[in-house]
Amino acid sequence: MKKEAAVAVLLLASLALAVLLSASAAAQAQQAKPVVEAHCTDTGAFSITNLDDRGSSVSIKKSGGSSKAVGGLWREMANGLYKFTSEDMAVVDVKGGAYTITVDKKSYGVTCPAFEFSCRLINLTINSCYKRNDTFIAKYTAYSYRYDKKNEFRFEKPFMLRYDATATVGGKKRELTHSLDIKSPEFEKINISRVRRVGSNTYTLRWQAPFNISKLSVRYDDCETEKYKFYDSFVCTSRPSCSKDGECLQDERCDDSSCIPISCASCQYVSNHTCMDYDCCTDLDCDSGYVCSSRNCQPLSCGFDESVAGHGCEKLECAEDEYVFNQSCSKLNCQKGQTAANHVCKDVIVVCSGDEFLDYETNSCQKLRCGFLKKAKDHKCVSIFSLWFGGKRAK
Repeated sequence: MKKEAAVAVLLLASLALAVLLSASAAAQAQQAKPVVEAHCTDTGAFSITNLDDRGSSVSIKKSGGSSKAVGGLWREMANGLYKFTSEDMAVVDVKGGAYTITVDKKSYGVTCPAFEFSCRLINLTINSCYKRNDTFIAKYTAYSYRYDKKNEFRFEKPFMLRYDATATVGGKKRELTHSLDIKSPEFEKINISRVRRVGSNTYTLRWQAPFNISKLSVRYDDCETEKYKFYDSFVCTSRPSCSKDGECLQDERCDDSSCIPISCASCQYVSNHTCMDYDCCTDLDCDSGYVCSSRNCQPLSCGFDESVAGHGCEKLECAEDEYVFNQSCSKLNCQKGQTAANHVCKDVIVVCSGDEFLDYETNSCQKLRCGFLKKAKDHKCVSIFSLWFGGKRAK
């Protein structure tokens, strides 16, 4: 009887020990379970780990803000728990701050840093690439992302991009590169201009390339091309495509969805995608007194001693008693005692005898015709009495 009692006591002790060990193991297992952790990065992404199961919905909100549903990637971890990662740019914040992540009905707090950069914020599209003469032109657009009322993410440095072109050089197809680290000799010198538009930056690349380019690709090396959209490849054409004249150069027009050069007549020029007549092409297109200069009618400029004759100048042939004034012949108005000679007035020097006088009308000596009791003396008529009495007084 004592032996049976001892066995029963032993069994009870073993059972109690087993229960204690099981409870301890369960407590240790529960104590060892990893806690749920949430993390944010300066790229605007966040993750949450050690979740018991996949959630059916995930949302995030900033302290004092509204909740925003986000999408992402679920992955089972090595310990049988789950991790959720979102790159939906739901935490793009210039200052950072406290956020709350909600998975189904459970919420978890996280502090996110200020936003720095994300490849997901930039989206690049090549619009066209083509050649005009020896100039290769490519137009592409880098879209912007506004992440608060004052800040907008823009790609400001297009020379940081990598450009790869498929070209035929010397009859052989080659891949030419222009990037920060690699510059093919043929692709080293390029020019890039930018036009800012709301929501995007439009860039135009120009490259002097005396060979054919069949394909162009543009990418940002710091972003994975397969994962992000900051990459594009484009098959180039000989002419840019268009839907209207305004998409072509001024000397081109849109014809059959392509920009083609405009051919004008010899006395025309291209303006605003159409042919316009020049003011003139020869002197005959201008009025008399005008000549055609630089395709415009300009007043004829003659010398002081020339006159305008149609579209040219003629030398003036003035008479002796005329002079040149205002590109025409004008009469000389010589004073008495002057005569016209070689287009100028000169004093007349005539010596007349005492019984003659100088006729200023003819500039000649004329005989004095004195009346009764008068006599010619010193070119004038005097009384004979004055001659007599004047002579006696003189004696």
